[in-house]
Amino acid sequence: MTTENFNIVRWHGGEGVLIRPGLPPQALNPDGLSLPAHSFLALPSDVVRSLSVPVAPDEVKHLRQALPFMLEESLLEDVTELHFAHAPLDNESHAVAVVGQGAMAQWAEDMPEELTELPWIPEALCLPWSEGQCTLLFEADHVLARWSRADGARVSTALLPALLDTLESEVTACIAYGADETSARSVLPQAFQNILQWRQGGFSELLLLTDGDSAGPDLRQGEFAPRLPLLRWWATWQRVAIALGVALIFKTGLSVADYQVLRAEDVKLRQAIQESYRRVNPQGAVVDVEKQLNRQLAEYGAGSQSQLFTPSLVSLLGAASSVPGIKLSSVNYSGGREIRINVAAPDFQSVEQLREQLGKYSLSAELENSNARSEGVVARLRVELK
Repeated sequence: MTTENFNIVRWHGGEGVLIRPGLPPQALNPDGLSLPAHSFLALPSDVVRSLSVPVAPDEVKHLRQALPFMLEESLLEDVTELHFAHAPLDNESHAVAVVGQGAMAQWAEDMPEELTELPWIPEALCLPWSEGQCTLLFEADHVLARWSRADGARVSTALLPALLDTLESEVTACIAYGADETSARSVLPQAFQNILQWRQGGFSELLLLTDGDSAGPDLRQGEFAPRLPLLRWWATWQRVAIALGVALIFKTGLSVADYQVLRAEDVKLRQAIQESYRRVNPQGAVVDVEKQLNRQLAEYGAGSQSQLFTPSLVSLLGAASSVPGIKLSSVNYSGGREIRINVAAPDFQSVEQLREQLGKYSLSAELENSNARSEGVVARLRVELK
């Protein structure tokens, strides 16, 4: 619970007056409105009726819809034209404020936007109060009265006795504020004069004893609930928003330009890759240059079961040169682990010598076919790479 005193703005007849604890009232300047922290907007209690209503716990969820029907018999106005606000007092009761919808709409239209952002409360519930106490504030031609946590009213001075006679709660102390004690006592019933405690002062002195937790329900509920001040925010952040918009457009333009440049460079790069690939492999379709080239190069690479083709060719030529009369007619290699060679030899013994020499180079050779001719022998060998 807060014990901080609060400030109120009393709104009546389209004009507002700021009242701070212990300070003289100050008329509001609409052109330079500056409100202190912890302020409330106090609305006339002859227009806003405040009361307490017993509410069962299972009725709280639908209380807003049920309030018009619960209070219909105690109200003179058509409930369809009234606005109801409520706030919990305890587990068994709620504070309720009732006001005409037209009055709420008119207030929202007439008052500055800064006031619409304050909590709206009945002015009678701004009076200090404690259990068994009735608080009265005598002003020019009317009296503000509060006799319970959620009940209060503004009445003319002549009607005050009738109001006090109808109070159902037991009053053990009557605290009255005003400027003329004699005239105030003259209108009080005898029972209240016996328990009267007179204090000189007005609303500003009275606020010294009031804290924010004693105020009533905020009338800004339902269709009158506060909305975001979008126009004021826009006026404050307009320049920043425009600057951010320009920066965003500029950044987007640069990003688009960078994308176009990178796209053009990507096309050139792909063309260069394909041209390089075609220099290596001029035939066949090109799908994925990198994968295709890596796959083809892998066939010539070193592995666990095959040697590089070039070192194998060197061994093959070395073996052939060590056998007199051997001539290599052709060498066929299509990848994998085998090389096929065609040789011309003086006789079959030379072919066998070639196979032996290949074995010395760790190459296994198998004779596939041979033919004898007038000038010698022509043979075809399959050499397996190891």
